[in-house]
Amino acid sequence: MTQKTISLASLLPPKGNPRRHFDQAHIAHLAASIQTDGVLQNLTVRPVNGGKFRVVIGKRRYLALQLLKTKGAIGKDYKVPVEIRRNLPEEDAKRIAAVENVQREPLDPIDEAEAFASLLRNGATVEDVAAKAGLSDQTIRRRLVLASLCKEVKESVRSGTLPLGIAEALTLATAEKQREILKSFEGGMELDREEVRHMLLAEKPTAAMAIFPLERYSGTFTKDLFADAETTYVDDTEQFLALQKEAVAELAEKHRQTAAFVDVLDVWSPPWWQYQEAKKGKNGEDAGVVINLSPSGQVEVREGLIRHQVDAQVAEETRTSPPARKPRSGYGANLLRYVANHKSMAIQGALLAHPRKAKEVAAVLLLLGSVSGSDLVRLKPHSCRAYLGAQERKPKAHMVVEAETLWIAEKLGLSKKGKKAKSDPWEAPSACEPSALYAAVKRLKEKDIDRMITALLVSCFGQEGVEELDTERSFFNLLAEDLKVSMREWWVPDADFLSGFRREELARMAVQCGASVRLGRLQDYGKHKLVEALAKYFERTADPKAELDKYDRKGRSWLPAMMQFPAKVEAADPAE
Repeated sequence: MTQKTISLASLLPPKGNPRRHFDQAHIAHLAASIQTDGVLQNLTVRPVNGGKFRVVIGKRRYLALQLLKTKGAIGKDYKVPVEIRRNLPEEDAKRIAAVENVQREPLDPIDEAEAFASLLRNGATVEDVAAKAGLSDQTIRRRLVLASLCKEVKESVRSGTLPLGIAEALTLATAEKQREILKSFEGGMELDREEVRHMLLAEKPTAAMAIFPLERYSGTFTKDLFADAETTYVDDTEQFLALQKEAVAELAEKHRQTAAFVDVLDVWSPPWWQYQEAKKGKNGEDAGVVINLSPSGQVEVREGLIRHQVDAQVAEETRTSPPARKPRSGYGANLLRYVANHKSMAIQGALLAHPRKAKEVAAVLLLLGSVSGSDLVRLKPHSCRAYLGAQERKPKAHMVVEAETLWIAEKLGLSKKGKKAKSDPWEAPSACEPSALYAAVKRLKEKDIDRMITALLVSCFGQEGVEELDTERSFFNLLAEDLKVSMREWWVPDADFLSGFRREELARMAVQCGASVRLGRLQDYGKHKLVEALAKYFERTADPKAELDKYDRKGRSWLPAMMQFPAKVEAADPAE
């Protein structure tokens, strides 16, 4: 290594720098600093032909110098302090640049992912990269999945058009599906990470996915009459996946006749970063084929690829495993949304009555938000707020949470005391200037700020995936256990809930909750009449002033299995 000064004209920009996106404001500030104090840290360069030097480390400093030269503040003969690395191979230069960028100012998440992939393609292990970047092995593997996203999604993340959370969810989709969802998002469709993830994980296979002759499938089909275009779903997923697997094996054998290699995968997020397109023409490379059969049943085939020489252990460690799929409950989507949102609102109401536990949840949410890849923690109210806000009759928990919302609005000056808030606290940043909002918060007492932060964070908490039953010992259910939440303290079975079940299931409920004693011959009731009668029964028995006998007391405390924490699946099948 040699340290000296060379002219700016002798410097060439880095090749293959892992950082694709640079904050122009940051470059301008750096240029102003260099103009005042000079270059305080050497650039690392390596000599190339013609007396030139290629920058290996220091692209931001290089860009700042070029900006000063463009403005006429310095000339091309400006002396730049450098550290010269002679006999430095191209691949080593890329590796050093990647490590330097990761260790300094945080890379754009996509650039970071591609930098990690580059290091692993050039012989590094996951442990090496984790140690040099100061991150966990798990974080490295999570970032690597982003390196396999399609080009359009990567560019949307870099430009800030697409949130990182949605991009992470899109790693579960094929490149074609990624582009389709991205187009919908750019067209104005409102999506969040969990919605995209749930959509991709829960979607049933369609007949269009089949790469085998459909006559081999002996199961039944369901047609979605409400889709933009007619969509036919297969009902026997297990048989469909078995046929897809056989067809993939046949396809792989066919490609092996001509391809240099055939890799068959069965993961949600194939490690496409381990491959690249083969060169074409006379000096072309022997190309192979990669076939991935996703657990969703979708088959993706990419031809004309060559493998990077990734260490076998690294390839195995970074091979993405399918996310666990929860078994289908058989319940209709509307009923599942009802259950999840009511349970979530009940937890929010219970948390507001337990400040210490609410702060624990707030801390967890902030920690989870801080690893989303964004520079700022971004929070979004749980769907239960809008879902229950749209209902004519609000449950007790909703009234508790809304009372806190009104208090926040009053404190921020968004409404007058005792009157309905003119603006939602979540819309406050757009409802007034940030400086005015800051001024309003500064006027608050410390205990009020504490209360406000806790309430806003609690509004974000609830069950993840509102179209499935949470039957696991999840954070949500463990918290409900700690709070000793009983849904009947917050919720009364109503007609909306009861309508989601078959008549036979409703009759069984009537016996379990003691209503059958009051209703008489259940066989005389149709579904509509039974829903109506049960709803009135539950409303009457929930009245704290009502005089109840031993049967009615069962009605006051009865709780369906799906409303427990964790939820349990009833023996009988509810209606779709």
